[in-house]
Amino acid sequence: MVKGLNIPDEFQYTFKRLINLVPYKQRNDRHTQKIVLLYLKLGGEKLARQYVEVLKSDLRENKDRTETSEKSNHEGQRFSDPNFPEDEDEDSEDEDSEDED
Repeated sequence: MVKGLNIPDEFQYTFKRLINLVPYKQRNDRHTQKIVLLYLKLGGEKLARQYVEVLKSDLRENKDRTETSEKSNHEGQRFSDPNFPEDEDEDSEDEDSEDED
């Protein structure tokens, strides 16, 4: 899980516990691990835990933003199937043929 990162013995248990709280995709990220350890050394568990909470909230916001964006993209699109003519095209053809009569 944490290879090559020099974690002092006094922080081993707390660091592992905090890393397990980090969102899965970021757990093995070396930069994230270094930041958690840095905050743990400088401000203790409380500061490191705040950083983990920020990571979680950023992930939630990005997920919400992506879902909202995808939803708005799909709402604006019309379903078109080449096998089924659209209603508007049929109506306009009917109107054209009526005008000719």
